[in-house]
Parts: sequence; C-alpha cells; structure tokens
Amino acid sequence: MAINQVTVPYLRGYDFGIGADLASGSPMAKVVEGAVSPVENAGGATVDFQIQRITTTSELETALGIDVEASYGCAAFGAGVSARFGFAKQSKVQSSSLFMSITATLELGFLQIDDPTLSSHAGEMVGRPDIFTSRYGNMFVRGIARGGLFVGVLRVDTGSAEESETIAAELEGSYGLFSGEAETKFKSVQRKYRNEVFVRMYHEGGPIDLKINNPADPMELLANANRFLESFQTQPDAVARPYAVTLAPMAVARGPLPPNAVDLQKAQDVLMMCAKKRSALLDQLNLLEFLHDNPSKFDFSNGADLSTIKAAIQNGQLDLDLVAECASAAINRPETAKVPTLFAQDNGTSFPRLTMPDPLPAPKAATRIVEVPDFATCSSWQACTELATSSGLVAKEQVAALEPADFSVLSFTPPKGTPVPEASEVTIVTHPVKVVLDLIYQDQLRVTPGIYVRQR
Repeated sequence: MAINQVTVPYLRGYDFGIGADLASGSPMAKVVEGAVSPVENAGGATVDFQIQRITTTSELETALGIDVEASYGCAAFGAGVSARFGFAKQSKVQSSSLFMSITATLELGFLQIDDPTLSSHAGEMVGRPDIFTSRYGNMFVRGIARGGLFVGVLRVDTGSAEESETIAAELEGSYGLFSGEAETKFKSVQRKYRNEVFVRMYHEGGPIDLKINNPADPMELLANANRFLESFQTQPDAVARPYAVTLAPMAVARGPLPPNAVDLQKAQDVLMMCAKKRSALLDQLNLLEFLHDNPSKFDFSNGADLSTIKAAIQNGQLDLDLVAECASAAINRPETAKVPTLFAQDNGTSFPRLTMPDPLPAPKAATRIVEVPDFATCSSWQACTELATSSGLVAKEQVAALEPADFSVLSFTPPKGTPVPEASEVTIVTHPVKVVLDLIYQDQLRVTPGIYVRQR
C-alpha cells in the first residue's frame, strides 16, 4: 500500500510547500507552491482535554503526539520530536509506580495548500532522481495545525503493581485525583503509604509563566492545564504556535510525477517496528532501574539478585542502542532497511539480548501508617486502651504526680493527627483517680479509710 498523508510534530524549518524526508522528518528545499487557505466556515477551535492513567511509555508518547501508527514511524526518530521524546523518556514509566496524566490539546483553524503544484525548479529536476531526492525529499508540508499542546504527569512511586492498583482505587481513579477532594485524598494516601511523588510538565504554546510550586500537589497540574486553555480564549494569536504538520507525498502535487528512487514502504515498516520495540524496551529498563536504585524496598531472597538485575539493565541498553542504529540505517539507506533481528546478524551480534529476570524480587510489605486519634475524649483508661487498639496503636499510661481527682487525660504523645507506623506506642498522661471505699468494704480488705486506689 502506498504511503498516504501523515501527521508529525512541528519541526523548525517546516513551512507550507517545504520538502521533507519521510524517514528522518528533515526539512528540505521548497518544492511545492499554492495558495494557503483555511477550511471554509470552520474557524472555531478543536479542544481535547483528557485525564487518564498511564501504564506504558507508548501511551505517554501517544499523548505527546508521537503516534507511531499515525505518523508511519517517521515521527518516532526524527529530530523534531527530541523534546517530546525526552519528556516521555525522563518520566520513566514502569509498572511499580502509579502514573496519572493531564493532556490538553487546542487546535485553531487548520491551514493547508488546497491545490499544490510542483515549483518550476522542482519540475526541472524530476528527470534527475538523485538530485531531486537529495534536494526536495519525498514528501512536502501541505498543512499546519496552530494552537498548543500541554501534558502534565504525576508519578507516585509504589512498591509494586498491586500497590499501584490499590492506591488508584483509593484515589477513585484518575478523575478522583483531580476532584474537589483531591488534596485530602492525596495527603491521606501519602501518610498511609509514605510514597515519593514527582510532578513533570511539558507544553508547546500557551503562557510562558506556567510553573510548579509544589511538586506534591496534583491540583497544580490541573490549574496549569486550565490556565493553558484559558490563554487561548483571551489572546490566541499571542500564545499559539505550530505544533503539528501534515506531510503529503509528492505525487499529489500537479506537475511531472516525481521519481520513486527508493522503496519507502520497506523503510517505514522498519521504523515503525523500531519505534514500538524502543517503547517496550524503555518500560522494561525503567522497571529494572527502579529495582536497582531502590533495593531497600524489595526482598531479593527469592528473586533475582542485584547483580542479575544490573546485567539485565546492561543488555537492555545494548538492545536500545541497536534499535537506534537499526532505525538510523533505515533512514540513511532505505533500500537496505532490515528489521532489528536481521540487522543484528549482519553486524555480528544478536537481538534481543535482554531477558527479564524471573522471578523479579518481591516488594517488601509496607508498614501501614495510621493517625494518632484524640485521646482527650476518653473518660476512663479502659476507653483509652480501646481507642488505641481500634486505631492500630499501643497505649502506655503515665500517671501525673497530682492530687487524686476524677479521671482525665492531661496530654498524650505523639499529638493528635500525627502519622505514625502501625503498632506504635502512644504515651498518655492521666490524672490520678481518688476512690473512697465504703466501711464494709474497707473492713473486708483491712485497709485504712480514705485510701487512694487506681480505678480501671
């Protein structure tokens, strides 16, 4: 099947009619002429706003507009997506952490060349395939989408995929994380599981002063996403920028048919395969590196040890390098493009080298974190011990050196609301209690009238 029009991220150098190399996305000389116009009676904006849980690098790449299928692979390795791909790579998506994302895309009226025509200079070079391809490439910029892209990622490090599922359920899903009760829910989860939290943000277009003040507050991502969208309501021309272009094959332009010097289809198939394998490798490497960098969180007694994990990481890096070399070869020499397995054989090596250790070390059982309740409400020591037991704590009494009176709690440490590990001890200072025994009971016990005894 012939390659049709594809959508790729905007790259500096792109403009209407500019030629492009499909494999690398590199802009070439201007090859097509024609009037640029919007779609008639369609001057409104297209807005896409999503809050979702991210489980793989591939899902985050799609949110960033690095869609392997839609771009036919050419957006996966081209220089134009280095910033977006860098954001996806540095987010380190892996199964032992919980990832939530906010994505906002706003597109103003789309502009394109309706009736593209090869320029006179390009038409003269059609009979010189070598010159035509090196000068103009094999595609041209037909349309440009103006607007902006915003992606925010919240990463909550957990001990395992199971704990990630538990926390996601407690937060009531991705929308619950950004609801009106989000701050209360999120603080409760942090106290309970003692998770580390990381917030990252990327945007093209929109205000230049978006920032994160508190990296542990997911509501800041939502606030910035809303500010991003609102900026296009008040000053669209000032905050918009090109963020995506459509590349069309030369054959759609009027004029002599351009040469078909290489088998583009084969090269693009290889690039798509490389892009998918790279995303899968990154997920595996992110998980292995998380295990290697956080050994205290895992039990290595019945799983792969650290040396095995380290060796797997090294093999994964070798696989990642080979995929990049394979893609580069497909870009530079489309006619000899080969899939990674065959490319590795031709270079005297093998692919893949990474085999995930099995079994992986198990996460250590996390100590549950509880809050110290209000012991000042207790009317007896028995009530204090019952409240401590129901809260997962141990009560330790300390009687104050005061004149006996009615029972009361004078103070307790740690104070109310303090997050502490389950089974922690709480010291409760109480007032000594005076009990006056009746005379009959005194005689039976042979005690002095008025003796002070503890009441339990």
